Amino acid sequence: MVFYGSKARTLKEGQLINVKCPNCDDGQSMRYTIYGKYAYIYWIPMFPIGKKNILECNHCKRTYKLKDLPNQIKQKFELEKSDTKYPIWYFSGLIILIIAIATAFYLSKKDAENDKLYIQDPLVGDMYSVKTSKNGYYTSMKVTAVTNDSIFVVYNDYEIDRKSKIYKIDKTENYTTETDGYSKDEIKLLFEQEFIYEVDRD
Repeated sequence: MVFYGSKARTLKEGQLINVKCPNCDDGQSMRYTIYGKYAYIYWIPMFPIGKKNILECNHCKRTYKLKDLPNQIKQKFELEKSDTKYPIWYFSGLIILIIAIATAFYLSKKDAENDKLYIQDPLVGDMYSVKTSKNGYYTSMKVTAVTNDSIFVVYNDYEIDRKSKIYKIDKTENYTTETDGYSKDEIKLLFEQEFIYEVDRD
């Protein structure tokens, strides 16, 4: 269940002096409060969604929305409001999201670079995630020996229908004992063709 909504917090409070309350003859000053509204998800502020202004006569205590007041009061209030900004924490969710996306992008790029290095310089124990002949299914093969120009692997007896879930079938007991061999050039070609799409190394 996703918890989301909006909240408001006080951004600024102050006084307007030498202004006449439309409701009473004695009111010559008004107290104002500026609220900043923000959207949140799981109580984390995501971004601001506007401001709300409340003004109250110090004499009769009647409250007003800015739109209901004379232009003279509106103009004075706009001067007070001009320097009111949203605090940085109103953007917490967006900042977290940007950092998460940047981190994911960096890690993905780093993984891709590592895959290329691992294909160029294979080691015993490397696990190759591979596409199967059945469209939409994936399996793995593990390097058991490396010579100057060849790589020897054992195949996983199981398949799975999601690329990202290969780890679920990467178990020692799932691999056959029969070994198959490839030249290093063949392995590089399979990687370039994306038949081998990921390399994991402990």
